[in-house]
Amino acid sequence: MYNRHWYNDRRRFQRLNLNLIVWYKALSPEYVRNMLGSSEREATTLDISPFGMAFKSSFNIPAFSNLALKFIVFNSHDNPNSNLVVPIEVSARVRSCVPFEDREYRVGVSFSGIDSEKQQKLAHFVQESMRPVI
Repeated sequence: MYNRHWYNDRRRFQRLNLNLIVWYKALSPEYVRNMLGSSEREATTLDISPFGMAFKSSFNIPAFSNLALKFIVFNSHDNPNSNLVVPIEVSARVRSCVPFEDREYRVGVSFSGIDSEKQQKLAHFVQESMRPVI
């Protein structure tokens, strides 16, 4: 699962380029919570891995801010006993926030409060999504 282009990309694990809806809410610091407000904000993911994601935001969220994230991934049809829709709620820490396009920002986060079961579900989702369809 190591990134094949490690010389171009500092990430150790491959990310899946994917558009999902993600809801985020600031946990800390206080001034970021005040900036974003108490309600959840909706964004679109750019990529995802079992350890983090990037999403587009209309807010410039400072690095090292802590967020609560909610999103949904879908299981493959290979296992008839598994639920097809997997809701994920996880804590995350902002690692980068850079200008993107149309007055938006690309926010890169690493998951900080993810249990091994959710991480395995995400790893399976990424792996299955990257597998060529025959």
